[in-house]
Amino acid sequence: MKLLPLMAAAVLLAACSSEQSSGGTDSSGLTTTSLDGTTTEPTATTDGATSSTAPATTGVATTVVVTTVATTTAPTTAEPCPTLGDTEQKGEPDVLTMSGMVGDDIRVGDHPCFERVVIELAGPGDFPGWGAEYVDDPVRLGESDEFTDIEGDATLLVRMGMWMPDMEGNGYDGPLQIFPTTVDHIVELRQTENFEGITHWAIGLDDEYPFTVTELSSPARLVIDFQVKE
Repeated sequence: MKLLPLMAAAVLLAACSSEQSSGGTDSSGLTTTSLDGTTTEPTATTDGATSSTAPATTGVATTVVVTTVATTTAPTTAEPCPTLGDTEQKGEPDVLTMSGMVGDDIRVGDHPCFERVVIELAGPGDFPGWGAEYVDDPVRLGESDEFTDIEGDATLLVRMGMWMPDMEGNGYDGPLQIFPTTVDHIVELRQTENFEGITHWAIGLDDEYPFTVTELSSPARLVIDFQVKE
């Protein structure tokens, strides 16, 4: 009959041991209930976004909802095109200065503010004399009595003191009338003379634009730029 007090003490000791082991963190890494039966979760935040935290609940993992903030970039404004030359006649003092060089190529190029014509040279010798000016149509074809209208509303005539090609066929061997398709405002290139060491090219444009003429090297070339945009 004296065993009853001992059994009651054992039961009480077992209950206390079970209660003390109910807090802490489980193997999943989630926060579990503490000894006082409550949990406390921090509020999560991220750069450039907003977040909200669900209320902490005993034994339940916290859910974080993140809302991304959309950003927009203002469109950039295009820079205005620089002023490029004028419409006046240009050239060297002696546009008939002859050269042993020959014209080797003629081509066009398209740029954001201007369109370009390049006459490339080859062979030994000094850079030939040259001149460029707007002329009225029709344009004379060589030393003949024939004339032709150049495509477009304005014609720039370029004269150079060289053959293109020479009498032996050295130099340029391309077409003498070209209608470029890679530019918008240069509408025709026409060789109107290649006689006695002088070559003429007529450049047809859809309007009379300011232009510059520049001598460049490596390789030697004459570059005509037309300001077709403002």
